[in-house]
Amino acid sequence: MFSIAFTKETLTDAEPGEQARIGLVRLGNHEERFIAHLNEWRAQDYVEHWNLALERALTARPAALVTDMWTPAQSSHLVWWPLWKIGDDLAFHNQLLFFETHNITGARINVEELFALVGEHFSHNDDGEPVSEWRVPVAEVVAFLTSASA
Repeated sequence: MFSIAFTKETLTDAEPGEQARIGLVRLGNHEERFIAHLNEWRAQDYVEHWNLALERALTARPAALVTDMWTPAQSSHLVWWPLWKIGDDLAFHNQLLFFETHNITGARINVEELFALVGEHFSHNDDGEPVSEWRVPVAEVVAFLTSASA
């Protein structure tokens, strides 16, 4: 099973003035909640981005699901799930994208340019250790996109 969406849960430990939504990504049997801050993007911006990124991945183009959008003017990083089409599956990694590492500066980010940072699929880190990876059949992502557009 695959899905990514916002839940109806309330963010209880929010800082004063903090605006965020709780989301949930399902990757097969794995579920992970995340906090998506609404400083830079509205909830609908996240949803539109996720659909675009999934469509890109299905055509084997570089893609990632941003689950907490920040700019370099607001934070040191954003949270994303790079994904790659591997045969009949999509492979997902959960990562922090540190702006300084990629010389990204400023108050705005072009997500299309971020996709170029996804790079080639890898299953081991530089030390040869396996990285956390979740694989989902392409058909499940297609079914999710089809139901989302209905």
